[in-house]
Amino acid sequence: MSQPVEPGTGTPSAPKTGRGKLIAIVVAVLVLVAIGAAAVYYLTQPPVPTGTIKVGFTISLTGRYSVEGTNSRNGIMTAANWINSHGGITVQGKVYNISLVFYDDQSVQGNVNTLYPQIIEQDKAQFLLAPYSTLLTGTAAPIADNYDRVMLSHGGAADTIWTQTTRRNLVEVLSPASVYLKGAVEWIHTNHAADKIAVLHESDPFSTLAADSAISYAQSLGLNVVYNQSYPTGATDLSPQLNAAMAAGADDLLGGGHFNDGLLIMNQLKTIWTPKFVSLLVAVTEPSFQAQLQATANNVTGPSQWESAAAYSATLSQSLGLPWYGPTPTEFTQLYGTLNGGASPSYHSAEAGGAVLVLAQAIGRANSLNTTDVRAALGNMHIMNFFGQFQIAASGLQIAHSMIVVQWQAGALKIVYPADVAQASVQYPYTGS
Repeated sequence: MSQPVEPGTGTPSAPKTGRGKLIAIVVAVLVLVAIGAAAVYYLTQPPVPTGTIKVGFTISLTGRYSVEGTNSRNGIMTAANWINSHGGITVQGKVYNISLVFYDDQSVQGNVNTLYPQIIEQDKAQFLLAPYSTLLTGTAAPIADNYDRVMLSHGGAADTIWTQTTRRNLVEVLSPASVYLKGAVEWIHTNHAADKIAVLHESDPFSTLAADSAISYAQSLGLNVVYNQSYPTGATDLSPQLNAAMAAGADDLLGGGHFNDGLLIMNQLKTIWTPKFVSLLVAVTEPSFQAQLQATANNVTGPSQWESAAAYSATLSQSLGLPWYGPTPTEFTQLYGTLNGGASPSYHSAEAGGAVLVLAQAIGRANSLNTTDVRAALGNMHIMNFFGQFQIAASGLQIAHSMIVVQWQAGALKIVYPADVAQASVQYPYTGS
């Protein structure tokens, strides 16, 4: 007679053979390996963002600053893309992505006054980026204070924005206007100290400050400045001033202002005067400067806040004892091209992108979304990213970033000064072709 089976016990299994035991062990090991791999993968993946930090700004996509403004907007979007694809920003254990809200200010002050309150009140921006240009940044800065929002300046360089009025929340990322033409003056002093200098510049605050600072510096070095004149914003004919500079016996021409008047100066020089050395603000670094002028751009120099060939890296940062954050110059350039149809970033793109990275790092360091906390973090930071060093005075004015001098040579923009970062020597004299 068969014995009854207890409920729920089932039929006893047969003893495992040696081969069966081996298979079971192998399966168990594979399961453990799979679990371990899954755990490692999980632990090494960036956390999934669960919140959004809204950053608002106006930018000049049309009007007189449209070239610089469009490039700045593209740089901002590139930096935000990098941050969001590399783990976002962690605050109080919560991970945030950056969300951008921006409008075209059309290069008009009145639009800045109208749009920033809208960005804060209606769009609920928690942090701000300034517009492009000294004029528009100076217009936006009081709004940042009135609404108690941190604002990063990436394209407003005039020292007077900070020195004439106390700004609680405006922080500068780029070098100030007072040093823009310093490199050109130093190069002339070192290599052609007998040259006589003419200065012709736009009458806006940024260009005036850059030009006046260059004149003072040149004279302190014993250089001879034989002509100094300004022209109104939007001027369409500078031939009287160029003729006067030539008549004064000038060898070199410094000045300019922004992109359109830079083009105007170069186009009118063709039929008037061929200086031996030309260095112009802002315009020279834009790829479209050479594209529009072609051979006329050759040997023209200008100050630059950044070029993709600048050797900023985590290794350099470490050697200086500075924290590093963000993409390398090469990575930024590649990502910028991917997002903008293969275009190359100008320094306006880089300084704007650099501002976003500085803001992100400050928020992370503060471990807070509070304006006071983030502004305090910005004041205590001395760091490096692909744009270079960042450190500010108590006023918010940038004190650590270094500028370079570039020159168009046979259709390529080369770093030519200072010598320790130069890709090529300055080609002198300028020939007009």
